[in-house]
Amino acid sequence: MAVEDQSPVTVTVGFLPGWLTEEERKQYIIGPVQQKYPWITVEMKPYEKGSSLAELITAGETPDILIETNIYGFSSWSDLGLIYPLSDLIKTNKMDLNRFEPEVLDAIKAATQRSDLVAIPYTRHFSALYYNKNIFDKFGIPYPKDGMTWEQTYELGKKLTRNDSGVQYRGLEVNVIERMASQLSLPYVDPKTNQALVNTDQWKKVLDFATKVYQIPGNNQISTYGKAAETMLNGTLAMYASLNDIMGYKLYSSPDVWDMATYPEWPEAPGLGTRVDAHAMGISPTSKNKDAAFKVIMAITSDEVQMDMSRHGKYPVMKDPKFASSFGADMDFMKNKHIEAIYKTKPAKTFIPTKYDSIAMSAMNAAVSKIVKNGVDLNTALREAEESITKQINERVAAGN
Repeated sequence: MAVEDQSPVTVTVGFLPGWLTEEERKQYIIGPVQQKYPWITVEMKPYEKGSSLAELITAGETPDILIETNIYGFSSWSDLGLIYPLSDLIKTNKMDLNRFEPEVLDAIKAATQRSDLVAIPYTRHFSALYYNKNIFDKFGIPYPKDGMTWEQTYELGKKLTRNDSGVQYRGLEVNVIERMASQLSLPYVDPKTNQALVNTDQWKKVLDFATKVYQIPGNNQISTYGKAAETMLNGTLAMYASLNDIMGYKLYSSPDVWDMATYPEWPEAPGLGTRVDAHAMGISPTSKNKDAAFKVIMAITSDEVQMDMSRHGKYPVMKDPKFASSFGADMDFMKNKHIEAIYKTKPAKTFIPTKYDSIAMSAMNAAVSKIVKNGVDLNTALREAEESITKQINERVAAGN
């Protein structure tokens, strides 16, 4: 049996700064690696102004490990020639892929349209319906239940949208339209032809429902992401359907105000939340430290670190239910929260993403706005979205992007 090389080595990790706080870098990567593999030193390299991934490559400083999301198909890696299959390292290091949620591994493979893995996931978002308990209490309406359909959630939102003593209360914020569309696995762009795929009956159904929510009298203010979380916490938005926004949008700042139920479902997709939105680690093909780099990945996906992540509010990617059910266990503000809501739904089956999906996402959200704010009819808004997507993709293709 070959003796493992334990010569001192430094492994660099490239990542977007917003994805890992300094504390998380120490707790989930640097510390565990130091403890398990003391000869490996981890150096985190955030992609910042002047040190983007492309700029690091140009400077001859390509990180050993690259962190990316599956949402856009690892397109930056493909464009920069950074795809490296991990099959041999998985085998050599005896990584047990059966420990991972199969839906997450499938999403990684779909993103690259390969049968092997070029990245190992270490965390993913969950989806949930957050709600302001005070608003429900004020109007004597029962809290949302698990397993509600979008239509049931809409009806509840109608009851809660009202003007009381000069304060306008909104019943429901559905957030960006791609979330509910992903439950039905609706693609944006054909990966082979680069043609827009949004002018369909299914997309029309999603667009029609989202605009119906905003057309509830008094509910026509579209406020997504952090703005929606803020209005829920300050007591004017009753329900907010979103991803794991507990830390990013500071839901921890007012723990007594809110709780959560399962993400609303489409009747034809029972028990399904949004598609997998995972962060994953790959290894650069030019890395001279591939085995050490893979050991870093082994550390962050170990049972110990995955459990620690879960207990501190970063959702794990392990199949064993004990990891999900421990979510937030070490966070005082999560005590008495309805944790089951986050793992009662399964991620929806993924579709093949493309580098142009962000164009389509923007166009579809703009279509919602046109219908709600400008009174444009559904078919026109959908047709204009399709034309806009096609035009922008053609321009990018012509420019070599």
